Amino acid sequence: MMRSRAVREGAVGLLILGGVLGFAGLFIWIYNLRLGVRGYNFTVMFETVSGLGEGANVRLRGVNIGRVARVEPGPEEVRVTAEIRDLTQIPVNSTFITSQTGLVGETILEIYPFSGEAVGPEAGNALENCDPELIVCDGVEIQGVAGVDYAELISSVDELTERINNDEFFENLNKTLEGVTEATLAVADLSETLDTSLSQLNTEDLDLAEFTSAAQAIRGTAEALNATGTEINSLISENRASLTRSLQSVEQMAQDLQSISSSLQPLLTDASLQTQLRQILEETATATQSAATTMENLEQVSAQLNDPGTMATLRQTLDSARVTFENAEKISADLDELTGDPKFRENLRKLVDGLSGLVSSAPLSAPSTAPAALDQVTPALPLQAVATESTSVPQ
Repeated sequence: MMRSRAVREGAVGLLILGGVLGFAGLFIWIYNLRLGVRGYNFTVMFETVSGLGEGANVRLRGVNIGRVARVEPGPEEVRVTAEIRDLTQIPVNSTFITSQTGLVGETILEIYPFSGEAVGPEAGNALENCDPELIVCDGVEIQGVAGVDYAELISSVDELTERINNDEFFENLNKTLEGVTEATLAVADLSETLDTSLSQLNTEDLDLAEFTSAAQAIRGTAEALNATGTEINSLISENRASLTRSLQSVEQMAQDLQSISSSLQPLLTDASLQTQLRQILEETATATQSAATTMENLEQVSAQLNDPGTMATLRQTLDSARVTFENAEKISADLDELTGDPKFRENLRKLVDGLSGLVSSAPLSAPSTAPAALDQVTPALPLQAVATESTSVPQ
């Protein structure tokens, strides 16, 4: 009885011990823990990780070398901390990309080193004597590339399906096929014509040198066309981003024009605005008619001015004015000569003074005394002398 009880207790103890060991092994297996193995960590930054989570596998050339320890999303990027077991050397110029595998779309971190790049023992390891220019060291930060997301792929396929289901697409496809068919028929006709021409060609009259030069010319033309096609392909590949931006700019411009037309539509349908525009057009028409009338009047004036009779009359008027101005200048010169003589001015002053004294000394009631006063003044200023002096002024 005691023995059976001890057996049962021992079995229970062994069962408990086995369960603990099983849970420990499961824990170690889930978290990929390896006792006594040294490893290192580094951080990869992505724009998007497509569902990459903690515990995801890290593969180097398809071989599992570690796991994702932590995923820290941020406003501009996602920081993924990768934990590498052992001291596996990873070239620093490798491509770090997220990819989805399996039927359920499990996201993992793939590392693809550049082909032909070898890393030797002289680069050290990630923990000791690490060369950061050759291999990934412990604690470094590396920029990664977001891989293909199945959700985006499905969305793109759905969008492509919608475009294919469009009737316009099939119409364009039918037109393209018709064009290809026509081109094929044209090529067939050309082949038949060429066969006919070759069958009629007399090889005896054919100059071998001319044929060789023609073949070389055709070969040179083909090589030039091939080089041109290669340059065009390279140019398109190099400027693909610029072409994409240009197309986006054109699309944005079209949207802006559409918004502007939508904004102008209410203004164009406004009755008051149409009335104002009509008034402006009427005023413009009136102003145009007035300008036309003015131009006609100016043309008439120009025609009158171009008349020979009018020009002769204007010429005579100008000649008369010139003669008049010359006579006025002569008279002015004579007056300047007369008034410029001091003796003449003195005699004229005496004459004025004598007349003033005569007028002031002769009373209005005694007209008989005027001759006497005049006789008194006359000796002082003889008029004959004044006249003689005035006539003696040089002309």
